[in-house]
Amino acid sequence: MQTPSTVSIWLSEQAIPLAIIVALLALVMIVLYTSARVRKARMNEARSGANEDTFVNSLLIYGFDPVIARTTFRYLQEKQRVSFPIEATDQLDEDLGLGLEDVEESLRDILQLTERVYQPGLYHSPLVTVEDMVRLVQASPRLSEMAA
Repeated sequence: MQTPSTVSIWLSEQAIPLAIIVALLALVMIVLYTSARVRKARMNEARSGANEDTFVNSLLIYGFDPVIARTTFRYLQEKQRVSFPIEATDQLDEDLGLGLEDVEESLRDILQLTERVYQPGLYHSPLVTVEDMVRLVQASPRLSEMAA
């Protein structure tokens, strides 16, 4: 008969606490997944009448360029895979789930799509909402202005 090693003794003593920790982690993951699905379903239901045109019209009354607003909406829907109707007041991180790198990538891509120049010092506060992103793109100079 073999003498158990210290690893096998430690594992036998820690099996129940490890199983409890794994079960709790699995429960937390299930709750987070379910919460995200329910939140997404509620947002789709609450915004059932919203679409690209309502987004553009909500910004148009404040003097935003409709082409930039439409391009931003389409980009976020198609490239960043936001699966519910976007509103101007949506927060980029909390509502749309975009990380810092995603926001930076989105900004650069939208600037390129609208033929604008990226100037990092143009905006002194962080981009929080979709409206902030549209405002920054609109404030950026056009490529044609830079060439002249």
